Amino acid sequence: MKEMRAFTLAEVLITLGVIGVVAALTMPSVMSNVRELVIKNQFKKTYSVISNAFKKAEADLGYAPYCFYWKQNPYGAAKCVNYNDAGNCTKYEMADGSSLPGDYNGPRENCSDLGNAVIKNLNIVKTCNGNAYPGCIPDYAGNDTIKKSNNDTMNDYDINKATSGCPSWRKSNILNSNRAYVLADGQIILSYGTTFSPTIFAIDVNGKKGPNKWGYDLFEFSTVGSMNIPITIDYGRCSVIDKGGKSTKNMLLEVNK
Repeated sequence: MKEMRAFTLAEVLITLGVIGVVAALTMPSVMSNVRELVIKNQFKKTYSVISNAFKKAEADLGYAPYCFYWKQNPYGAAKCVNYNDAGNCTKYEMADGSSLPGDYNGPRENCSDLGNAVIKNLNIVKTCNGNAYPGCIPDYAGNDTIKKSNNDTMNDYDINKATSGCPSWRKSNILNSNRAYVLADGQIILSYGTTFSPTIFAIDVNGKKGPNKWGYDLFEFSTVGSMNIPITIDYGRCSVIDKGGKSTKNMLLEVNK
């Protein structure tokens, strides 16, 4: 009969040590992949909820509302030609020096009606009309503080100049001025301004759970379209992303593969 040799204590300890090292090396990657998958599922669910709310709002209104960014801007490029002492743009012109058309960024005639109709079709449990932090939202970064963290040599003028196209996403406006809504499932909708504007808004797909960062669980959206066709919910035109985060455009591509 063949003699069976038991493992020695030293061999057991060595084996457990190897297992522990392997686990320590692989677990962070596994957990990161799990978190990313969870966020993607939450993103997909939230996108479906907001898209359905917009579709229902259009049906309630009975017409295709004029409230969107052009899918393809018919006017061409524009540029800022004057900044004030704080670095904020005070005047934009077309590339040829002419004034911007009133609908350069898209029509806005029906934004108030569409915004009200969308809000009615969302299961909102709490609204903060300004001063949304900390009642409705966590301490989000703004496009200005993200710029500063990525380049600490920028002064206030440089930061304001870099973010003058989307000033309502500056940190002070997010925390103290913009309206915010909390949905029954915990998601947070950030308005771009003091009222809900369908053309630009952001959603934290898992609410206050964290990491509460742009491009991780907080994403910006915009309505896009053309005349007399239903609008669609697309990636935001301001593109606010914390370092290492994903753009809304990339998230939409990934969840729709």
